[in-house]
Amino acid sequence: AREPPALPGAGGPRALWRAGLSSSASSSPARGSPQDMLLLLLATSGLLLPGIGEKVVTHATSAADVRSWVEEHCSAPGVVGFDTETRPSHRKGRPNPPAVIQLSTMHACLVAQVYVAPRHRLGRRGAWVESAREAREGADGVRHALTATLEDRSILKAGVGVDNDAIDLWQFWGLEVNGRVELAGVAERSRSLARLLATTTGVELSKPKALQASDWAAPLGERQVAYAAADAWAGRAIYERLSSLDASSFGLDAVAALLDAGERSCCELYAMRRARQAARAALADVAAQLGEEGLPHRLGSGEESHASAKRVITALSGHARTVARSLADSKDTRLPVDSVLDAAPEIDEVSTLGREDRSGVVQRK
Repeated sequence: AREPPALPGAGGPRALWRAGLSSSASSSPARGSPQDMLLLLLATSGLLLPGIGEKVVTHATSAADVRSWVEEHCSAPGVVGFDTETRPSHRKGRPNPPAVIQLSTMHACLVAQVYVAPRHRLGRRGAWVESAREAREGADGVRHALTATLEDRSILKAGVGVDNDAIDLWQFWGLEVNGRVELAGVAERSRSLARLLATTTGVELSKPKALQASDWAAPLGERQVAYAAADAWAGRAIYERLSSLDASSFGLDAVAALLDAGERSCCELYAMRRARQAARAALADVAAQLGEEGLPHRLGSGEESHASAKRVITALSGHARTVARSLADSKDTRLPVDSVLDAAPEIDEVSTLGREDRSGVVQRK
């Protein structure tokens, strides 16, 4: 096997770049490219594959960028990591449209900006400026160029919270995402992307709040691109590990057959989300009124009434859970993530820096 490529900043003292983001300017390149940063993430995790190549991350700002990446890396049938990023909304009930779609194989990532807002702020507290017309039109082209890949059922999209991402893409952009592979497990034991990655591979994925809450509808910076790429790659890496642990459940053919038999459309998912929201709001309103005002006087007064109110509130909470289950997807396409991980051997802890081989690439202990 060919030696992995040398990494910038690999020699000498340095801090671990988690998710490709440097915490110490003196310990890493001042302005490493997203490709270099993701390479360093893979290297520090011990998962850097020989021959991975230099162009790990493609930041797509035009339809041509998307078509080129898909032709080179996204063959069907296959599996890609999938995620989206959205500009935070500070108005309750007024979500913003998804602005970035990420796809990833084990070897290459696509960070595609599908929306650029008409105006964006320069920095966290800078002035508001008009976004370039070329950037906005380029994002429109990127969105249209991704349509066929997202609709393709033979290209599975693995990640955490993929149904919610798919609903948002359908609601705002009319994009249908098929082949959705949810990796979080059942709701009672749902795991975050970072926790799943650590559990399955031992890789620590940092999720800086400043980047999570950054403006994804503005032209992207290098740190944003690296962050987004790492999220999508994490989904693909988790799937890779789960399929190696249980090929009968997580193999490509098995997952595709499960989805063919029971995957709901994004329109159906959206309708079910609205129904759950309405039911939860109604039950919460009744529970709040009982908690604040107590029950009618005919049920008694003092401690007796208070105890009765508590029993009713407890019963309402149970009914709320029943409603949520009844509105859940009756076509169960969940994978046995929890049982597979419970039976899997523990991952050896990855040290902060690991050790270096002669090529200067950080390896797992």
